[in-house]
Order: sequence, then structure tokens, then C-alpha cells
Amino acid sequence: MRSIYTLFLCFFIGSLIKTNSSSGVVVALSSSSEHLPTECHLQPTTVPPLLDVPTYSLATYCHKNGGQTGMNILTYASPISIRPDRIWALGLYKGTWTHEQFVSSGEGVLQLLAPKHATLVKVLGGSSTRDVNKQEKCAGLGMPWIPFSAETNNDEEESSSIQVLPGCVHYLKVRLVGDLIDCGSHDLAMCKVESMSVPSGDVGGGDDDTKQALMTSQLREMGIITAQGRVAED
Repeated sequence: MRSIYTLFLCFFIGSLIKTNSSSGVVVALSSSSEHLPTECHLQPTTVPPLLDVPTYSLATYCHKNGGQTGMNILTYASPISIRPDRIWALGLYKGTWTHEQFVSSGEGVLQLLAPKHATLVKVLGGSSTRDVNKQEKCAGLGMPWIPFSAETNNDEEESSSIQVLPGCVHYLKVRLVGDLIDCGSHDLAMCKVESMSVPSGDVGGGDDDTKQALMTSQLREMGIITAQGRVAED
């Protein structure tokens, strides 16, 4: 009985395809396979893939440097593990004030920026604390730095000498784990997340602007950074 049903089904499908061949069903099925590439021709390029990633700023503090907060834009920041500890990989550009302070103190606050912080990117990522007072520049742009203070999971208050930007999407208190890894222009820092916090209100942010991250594609569209990820010159 099953064999008779199978033969009937095959006959029915064959008749259906034959009946609709004039309408292009068979042509469409065959043409879709005909257009599939049979070979993949590759050519070399010096242009890296154009990525669209969240924009982070790292805030650091070190008593050795006069107790001054340092802040810059990180080109590379990514989570790489969640258990037993949350571990992030940070790319620290060599020779910067932030790099020096992070190496000395071994801790910092990773800030996930919101769209309203876009105007700060040239200040934080295109200049050095050795030459420019970034705190004053940010205040002049309507973003005065504030002391980092957050509630822990134990309902205790966590405070630090580090100052941060107001209204970021997320704040991650990180600590260096092990030694830096020399990667050429950057050092790779493996960091343990000690605490996470968001602006007061619902988890994920307070107002709508603190619920969405500032993406690098937005910075490119605004002409703030180049396709290579560097801060654009004025």
C-alpha cells in the first residue's frame, strides 16, 4: 500500500511540474542553480573589513600622575569570556597617558558611549592629556566629568577616584589580569570585570539616548572618524 502511495505522489508532483513548466517554474528552479558560482576568485587587498562596533572610552586614574583622571577612546574592546569571571580584551595604544596610567594602577572604568557623546570623540581620541585638558574640553561641550560612584550587588556604595562621563550606556569597572601582551602599536590587556553599572532607572539606561550605543558607523557618517577608524582631521 505504501509503495502505491509513493508512486502516486511521484506521479502527482511530476504532473504538477510539467503542467506549470510554461509558467516558468522549471526554468526558475534550474536558473537558480545555474547562477551559483562554481569558483571563488580572490584578490589581495590592503583595506581591512569595515566594521560597525560600539564606541568605548577608558577612564583611568593614578596617584603617581598627580591624581588626574585620564580618558581616551579605545579602538579595540571586546568581551571574550563570561565564566567563571567576565573577561574583556582591551587594545591600549602605546605612548598614551591612559596606557601609562592603566599600567601603573591596573584598573579603570570602561564606558560604553551613547550618541550624545559623539562630539567628545575628537577630544578624547584625537588629542593627548599631555597637551590638552580633556576635562575642561568636555565640560565646554556640555559633558562635565563626574565622580564614579555605583551601587554594588550587595547594596553597598562603590566609589573611586576615577571620574567618568555622565549618561553612558554602561560602565564596567575593570582590573588588569596578568601582564600586557605586546602587539606592536597596541598592547593587549586582559581585564576582569569587577562590577557593572548603568544610569539610574531601568536596567539598560535611563532616557532613550542612554539605551543605545554610539556605533562607529555613525561616527563615519558624521565625518568624525575615517574608514580606517582614525579621528578625522579638521
